[in-house]
Amino acid sequence: MILNSISVDCVIFGFDKSGLKVLLNQIDREALQNALPKQASSDQIKQIYEKHPVLTQDNYWSLFGEHVPEQQDLDEFAKDLLFQATGLNDVYLQQINAFGSLDRVPYTRVITIGYYALINPDYYSLRQSNLAKSLQWFNLNELPTLCFDHEIIIQQALNKLRQEVMYHPVGFHLLSEKFTLTEIQSLYEVILNKKMDTRNFRKKLAKMELLIDSGEKQQNVAHRAAKLYQFDIQVYEKLKMEGLNFRIE
Repeated sequence: MILNSISVDCVIFGFDKSGLKVLLNQIDREALQNALPKQASSDQIKQIYEKHPVLTQDNYWSLFGEHVPEQQDLDEFAKDLLFQATGLNDVYLQQINAFGSLDRVPYTRVITIGYYALINPDYYSLRQSNLAKSLQWFNLNELPTLCFDHEIIIQQALNKLRQEVMYHPVGFHLLSEKFTLTEIQSLYEVILNKKMDTRNFRKKLAKMELLIDSGEKQQNVAHRAAKLYQFDIQVYEKLKMEGLNFRIE
């Protein structure tokens, strides 16, 4: 059985040279309608889906979300949604907030619990959901027409990410396994939307001893090849237990 008035929506962030992005999808009308008999437990649920913007207009995009099954925990269900969208099990996931404005879904009352996840678009191959006809990364400043209050959810997810990245090294989930110091500085500048002093930034990173020199350098680059580093999760976990404050600026 599906809970009529509770849903989960996931904001999936990614980062590449063009900046911070969000993964959105367009739902296939026919696939969704064919799935309804299995998902729906009442006429009310059927009506909710039948009035969904993605079934009435072609230009709507949405976050990855569904109504919550009665038998699943919220966090468990959010992980299932991420797996459907990305094919990944080990993804950084954080709850954002509850969104319950009376008019967020015009034709019924639905409270959604928002989450955000972090992945590297170049490092993982995404697996398209059976219900999605299109899956695409969008720059945050070039979002398409979105369903309901999904733009508000994305903005609050970005605010939450900005808070987290100041005190915990969650930004590393957006990088490849090996990265340059320039790449990690660029990541933080994009997330926080501010320019950082390179010398001070690298000095603070070095003081934290959270990076491992991989002994490798960039390959096939036109400029002087930079060293590649890895994030030492074991050191971070140890320091976090001792009261680490990962304030990067």
